[in-house]
Amino acid sequence: MSVIIRPVQKKDKEKWFQLWSGKEDSYLEFYKALDKVSDETSEYTWSRFFDDTVPIYSIVAEVEGEVIGFANYLTHKNTWTVEDALYLNDLYVSNKNRLKGVGRLLIEEVYKQADALNCNKCYWATSFDNYRAQLLYTKVGVDASKKIYLRPPR
Repeated sequence: MSVIIRPVQKKDKEKWFQLWSGKEDSYLEFYKALDKVSDETSEYTWSRFFDDTVPIYSIVAEVEGEVIGFANYLTHKNTWTVEDALYLNDLYVSNKNRLKGVGRLLIEEVYKQADALNCNKCYWATSFDNYRAQLLYTKVGVDASKKIYLRPPR
């Protein structure tokens, strides 16, 4: 399987949305968040990938012309370094293409983008019960031993 990792393009919209918010085999479905992220928010997220004034990006994994996964990331200021940090916000590979190295390729490209954007800190989070992903993450990253807290719903 020959995988191409590249920046998302406007022509990828239909497939990206299917992987992002489809009813089956999608990122939001995996995280049981289909009812938590509105269509308006998804459209807005998509549009920001193509807005040069917003530091939000997406890359896709493609095999034989088909988009099979994506990584969405953003850069931001932080208080511990002069340089921006890069946060890998979303990583997803379609069910039938998992365990084939695609996730690793996406993360490696995110690392390259972090270097190109002068972001020494590159980090992400995952659910405690996302064991399959953690098998990869312990190979390509270091466990930060942090726990994330969220503001209660308003």
